[in-house]
Amino acid sequence: MKLLSVVHFFVATTAVQAQSLLNATARYPQLSNFTELLSTFPDLAAGLLTNISTGPSRQTILVPSNDAFDSYQRQRGASVSSLSSSDVGNILNYHTLQGALSSSDIQQPNGLVSETALRNSTYARRENATDAGDSLPQVVYISSTETATGRKIKARQISALSSVDVRSGQGNEIELEQTPGNWSGGVFFAVNGFLTLPVNQTDTMTSANLTAFARGLVRTDVADGTNAAKGLTCLCPNNQAFEAISNGNGNLTDGPGSLLATLTRHGLTGSYYSTNFTDGDMIQSQNGYPILVTRRNGSIFLNDARLVGSNYIANSGSVHALDRIMGFLNTTTNETTPANASIYSDTANIPTPPPTPLVATSSSGVIPTSNATGNQVVPSATETGDSGPAASETGAAESGSTDGTSAASSSRGLLTGVVVVGTTFMIGILAL
Repeated sequence: MKLLSVVHFFVATTAVQAQSLLNATARYPQLSNFTELLSTFPDLAAGLLTNISTGPSRQTILVPSNDAFDSYQRQRGASVSSLSSSDVGNILNYHTLQGALSSSDIQQPNGLVSETALRNSTYARRENATDAGDSLPQVVYISSTETATGRKIKARQISALSSVDVRSGQGNEIELEQTPGNWSGGVFFAVNGFLTLPVNQTDTMTSANLTAFARGLVRTDVADGTNAAKGLTCLCPNNQAFEAISNGNGNLTDGPGSLLATLTRHGLTGSYYSTNFTDGDMIQSQNGYPILVTRRNGSIFLNDARLVGSNYIANSGSVHALDRIMGFLNTTTNETTPANASIYSDTANIPTPPPTPLVATSSSGVIPTSNATGNQVVPSATETGDSGPAASETGAAESGSTDGTSAASSSRGLLTGVVVVGTTFMIGILAL
């Protein structure tokens, strides 16, 4: 995809600094639908239509091409301009990334997670950013891959040459043009589609064909609590692996061998993306079980389970796919006991979590709102809502639990955003 001619970017610096986004994109016929959209909703686009001084307010705008508008109308049966003002506002906010990203920023080897301007609580229910309960803004995931025809950049939402893709809600990906345009408030990149606004955890699982895990949440009566949680990551074994231990398990909520305990063991408090999983990190499940992160031969393992699908953006965090049920880690030997059907045949075989809370270590690759240049910045744990032992407003696992179950079994809110002790996050853009 070559939407923008490189020669157009060789303009005088003073001219670039004087250009609003409206004027900058108007120079490209293939972006005319976006320019028209801004003109149709001037109140929503006010900040983008005017000149914004350089500094901490600089932004990266993902500008859908005319082909993206046509594709949207074919798929939805309605044009973007026919949407309500609030819907268009959410779309524009999700296409507005914090910080002026460069071509090198969007081609990070392990991908990049970036915060956007989307804060509507329907689509952004991540960790609390303030004591007043305001959530952190929603993110996208950006990744690049080599293909037969070059490099592609994806913004999750996938593609194939060397490409850069951007991943958004429900794991949908769009392709991003690697050469940025300039405007007074930052930069813009042309993209070949619209980002998908995130939905709740169970709908995100269904979109990723992780239906067995989603059905497990329904069977244990915690699906609603899971979807209501703020700041949550679900590590979902593939359907075949999960059904092997769940279909014959009549024990839904009692003890460490229950279906509820297995589900909770695959929940993490906080928004974990693939950029958070650093080799050697030790993190903790919501009911206290340790999880060792290993990066090996280009793959990410959580205990003995390999990530086979990652960074499906949900409104409250993220969903990842595993190739199996995570095994039980012995933190003394770092050896893992597989969680297969035989171990579930006798609950006495199932280890209980450590009696004391695990101090977890982790780092992510998210670009925060405060960063004006696109460089990665690591905020403190309190800035991301990770400030203490496992506890939840909706009643998830107590940090000292030893029976492998969650207090959510009584509150019916299994995966509820229990805090992981000592976790450090970097807030920003998601690409995979």
